[in-house]
Amino acid sequence: MKRALRLAAAALVAAALTALTACQAIPSSGPVREGLTDLSQSEQQVQFNPGGPSPGASQEDIVRGFVRAGSSSTDDYAIARQFLAPGYKDQWEPSLGVFVDEGTQSFQTEEGDVGLLSLSGIATVDQHGTLVPLAPGPRTEMRFELEEVDGQWRISSAPAGVILDKSTFTAIWSPRQLYFLTSDNRLIADTRWFLNRATLSTQIVSELLAGPSESMIGVLRGAFPSGTALTSSSVPVTDGTAHIDLSVELLDADAATMELVKKQLAASLQSVPGVARFELSINGVVVDGAPVGLPDDGSAAAEHPGTIVLDGGVFGEYAGGEVQELAGLGDRIVALGPTAVSLAADHRTAAVLHSAGLTWLSDSEAAQIDVRSGLLAPSIDRFGYVWSYASSGPDEILVTQPGESQELLPVPWLQGHAPVAVRVSKGGTRIAMLVTDGEASAVIVAGIVRDAAGRPTSLGEIATTQLWVAGAPMDLDWIDDTRFAALTRLGGAGGAGKITIGAPGQFSVDSGTVADAVSLAGGGTRAALRVLAGDGRMYAPQGVGWQRQAEGIELIAKTG
Repeated sequence: MKRALRLAAAALVAAALTALTACQAIPSSGPVREGLTDLSQSEQQVQFNPGGPSPGASQEDIVRGFVRAGSSSTDDYAIARQFLAPGYKDQWEPSLGVFVDEGTQSFQTEEGDVGLLSLSGIATVDQHGTLVPLAPGPRTEMRFELEEVDGQWRISSAPAGVILDKSTFTAIWSPRQLYFLTSDNRLIADTRWFLNRATLSTQIVSELLAGPSESMIGVLRGAFPSGTALTSSSVPVTDGTAHIDLSVELLDADAATMELVKKQLAASLQSVPGVARFELSINGVVVDGAPVGLPDDGSAAAEHPGTIVLDGGVFGEYAGGEVQELAGLGDRIVALGPTAVSLAADHRTAAVLHSAGLTWLSDSEAAQIDVRSGLLAPSIDRFGYVWSYASSGPDEILVTQPGESQELLPVPWLQGHAPVAVRVSKGGTRIAMLVTDGEASAVIVAGIVRDAAGRPTSLGEIATTQLWVAGAPMDLDWIDDTRFAALTRLGGAGGAGKITIGAPGQFSVDSGTVADAVSLAGGGTRAALRVLAGDGRMYAPQGVGWQRQAEGIELIAKTG
């Protein structure tokens, strides 16, 4: 990757690839929440039983057999270790991550008994379970050194971690939602991938203690007092109860902190099959417990009217073939001649982009908050801050609390790219930017750091590219706090609009095409997603395709 942005935004990818290649000596429906309620409610019972090395196997057979054996983690990858030289069996570290490839692997040998396995990488997963997609590009070469042991070829040096094709990976690993806390103690999901095995409860609790993923440090936090650790290597489950024995540092937690600890554990353990509750102890003495599940603490997004459009000079909710004007705001928005509109979650305030700049409206006030050239469609976060990006200020973004303050936040990792869409997630924890990436498009995601009052103070230091997709960039919106939809154009003007659903830490999903699509708006679920074509036709999802819902629509408003 040549440009500075890609180097900065893909920092996690590079780190994961370094570990993997060094030689050793999305629910589609349901209520809107700040994080999906669950990604895998049931244990996948897929098991692989690869064979060990055959007598007289060639170097290629040994390397390919070793890679296939990475599908079985039984007894600490005992089958895979059969392919390793005696002096190397205990040095290989399969726990350092996964390199996920698309399945086509070519092999060649070099002098010195070296085998090179060429792979088309899709993603990497680090030792904490964080998945990062890989950019399309040249194939990755994995180096294997071999030696003869009693007349049989064995591997004396291999990449750390395991190599799995995507179908195998998704059969034996599952995405789980680990929940961490925002500055105002709301739960937000951080997606991790774990092996489907009996130690899942241990893996989840261990990663909760380790804290949020690197890109979300400073954005999210754990509730556990510093230094808290498991006193044993496991979290056993008996009769539906996970027994979590922690070190004495937990005694530093006051009553409020203990409630946050329980809240974090209850939400994160809900996806573990067979776990209905958990029990907390300190050095064997039970101190507390609770059932698993998301708390009813108001973290679900507020209900709001459906699709909001501009149609025939009326701005309001589209339903039953008619538009009902949005009370208090609709006529005033129309009067501005809007080119883009973002509404607060309660639809009581709006940020309106028009020919003279960006104007904020409430039912009783109006303020022009940005007049820079090259403004993109704005966002309004759940705290009421308006985010506006302008191509005339490419390395910063303006954050406005109408009537109170304005601040320019630097975006250092954006150098070299010009976004066509910038959106803040529904929960206000992440910002996503749709940019051109060579002949394709990419979605870059970073965290938003806030103080205890919710005021944005900076963007996360690490931005990761969470989607690469074919086509020229057109539009972007968040569906909920963990999923976004990107619109790209295939071909020239009037070409098909490709809709792709992505999420930090997950694989993207192709969601079909709409002819001449120009914009889209997320609505909390995939079913509420709307796409607008250049001829004014509005489309809604229907099965695996898109159904025309209305004609003559001038624009679709975004929420948030």
